Amino acid sequence: MTQDPTSDDEVYSLIGGARGMEARSGAAIERARALPIWSGAVEPTLLSGGLSNINLTVDDGGQRYVIRVGEDEPIFGVFRDHELLAFRAAHAAGVAPEVIYGEPGLMVIRFIEGRSLMPADVREPARLAEVARRFRQLHDEAHKHLDSTGFMFWPFQHQRSHIRLLHQRSEQLYERWRGMLPGLAAANEELERALGPVNVVFGHNDLNPQNIMDDGERLWFVDWEFAGFVVDLFDLGVLAMNIEIGPGESDHFLENYFDAPVTDELRYRFSAAKVAAALRETTWSFVSEMMDKPIDFDFRIYSTMNADRYERMYAEFRETYGASG
Repeated sequence: MTQDPTSDDEVYSLIGGARGMEARSGAAIERARALPIWSGAVEPTLLSGGLSNINLTVDDGGQRYVIRVGEDEPIFGVFRDHELLAFRAAHAAGVAPEVIYGEPGLMVIRFIEGRSLMPADVREPARLAEVARRFRQLHDEAHKHLDSTGFMFWPFQHQRSHIRLLHQRSEQLYERWRGMLPGLAAANEELERALGPVNVVFGHNDLNPQNIMDDGERLWFVDWEFAGFVVDLFDLGVLAMNIEIGPGESDHFLENYFDAPVTDELRYRFSAAKVAAALRETTWSFVSEMMDKPIDFDFRIYSTMNADRYERMYAEFRETYGASG
C-alpha cells in the first residue's frame, strides 16, 4: 500500500481526497463541457471525494455546480436512473441539494458551499440530533415525491450476492479476506433474523460522514446511488456504524429520530442493524478490490478499516445478546 492511515478519520480523509483517475476523466470532462445547459464556455475541473464516480465542478453564470459521472454497477445494485430519481425526490423532501440537469450516467447538482463532515463532527450531540431529524424528514417525505413505482434496497440480499461472488473469485482475494468468508453468510442470516419485523421507508442507505454536507446553517445529504426502499433502522444503522457511536449516543440518536424513549427491544434491533451495515460495507469493499473502478484509491485501506470494524462489532453484538436464533 502506498498509504498507511492509522485511524478511521484518516481513512475518511483519504476518501474525501479520492479523485477520478486523470487518464480516465478526460472523456467525462469533455462530456460535461458540451452539455446544453451552460450560458457560455465552461471549464470543468476534477473534484475530490467519492469512491464510485468521477466528480467534476463547473462555474457558469455566477453559479457553481457539481457534475457526477458514473456508469451502472449492477453487481452493486447501482443504477443511475434510480440515483437521479432518488436525488430529485430527496431534494423535494428538503434533505438534498437541487439536481438541475440529468441524462443517462450524468447529473448536474447545485454546489453546496460548505464542508463534508468527519465522524467526530457527527458525534457532537447537537449535530447528531439534527442528522436524526433530517433522517426522519427523508423517511417521512421522500417517497411522496418519487417519480417512479419505486425500487428496493434489501441489504441482506446485497450481501448474499457479494458473498457468493467472493466465493467464486476467492483466489483473487487477499488471504485475510478469504479466511473470513466461511462466517459471513451465517452472520448475514443471523442479523436478518435479529432485525425482526420491519418498517419500510425510502432511505439513503449509504450515509457516511463524507456524504453529509454542512453549509454553516444546515445539513444536506448527498450521493444517492444506493437509495431505495429499505428498513428504517438499517438506514440509521449505516451512519451509526460509520461514526461508531456508543450506547448513550445511540439512545440520543434514536430518541431524536423516533421522538420517543428507547426500549431494550429497539436497542437490540438497532445493534443488529449497525452490524449488518458493517457487514455490507465490508463485502462491498472486498468486491471493489477485485474491480477496475475509475478512482485513484487503494481499496485495501478501506477493506481493512471495515473488516476490523465488522469483526469487532459482530463480536460485541454476540457477547451482549448471544446468537439471535
